[in-house]
Amino acid sequence: MIKYFSFLTLLLFVVVSCSTTEQAVNDTIENARENFRSENEKLVSNLNLESYRTQLSDAYAYRENKIPDGFNQIKVQQEVEKDLYEGYRVQIYSGQSVVQADTTAANFRAWADTTIVGYQPDTYTFFRTPYYRVHVGDFHERDRAILFSNIVKRYFRDAWVVYDRVNPTRVPADTTEIKTQ
Repeated sequence: MIKYFSFLTLLLFVVVSCSTTEQAVNDTIENARENFRSENEKLVSNLNLESYRTQLSDAYAYRENKIPDGFNQIKVQQEVEKDLYEGYRVQIYSGQSVVQADTTAANFRAWADTTIVGYQPDTYTFFRTPYYRVHVGDFHERDRAILFSNIVKRYFRDAWVVYDRVNPTRVPADTTEIKTQ
């Protein structure tokens, strides 16, 4: 019996708590309207209160903000120090055969010694899973690497420029002109 009364009480509580609150909200809005009307009726003078209200922007409209001279000076940005080991190389082979990689590197060295004037590029053969790769040359600028790859593509059709770590002592000078014989 006690379970029955406690369940009935709980059910009654849930039903009452889920009832609508629209009437309470409407009553609050009506009370606010009545209070507003009664306050407006209490004003005896016909003063226009809008003329006395200000905005935050009005408070600072008459002030002239002076900027300190230190902030008006043009700042010279410091040149970012470049990592000398970052650069570009030309990849001429990528495959799973170490023999083919070594043969391609030897063929390039023989071709470069007889064909390229102004620059003697080194060849780098290494393994990055799952391929052996042959990279040639060392360049800091991508544009110079692309110009060099255009020369290399005459003999090695699959040559393309890749981002790689370079040997800074083997990077050609900016004034070096790389061409073929």
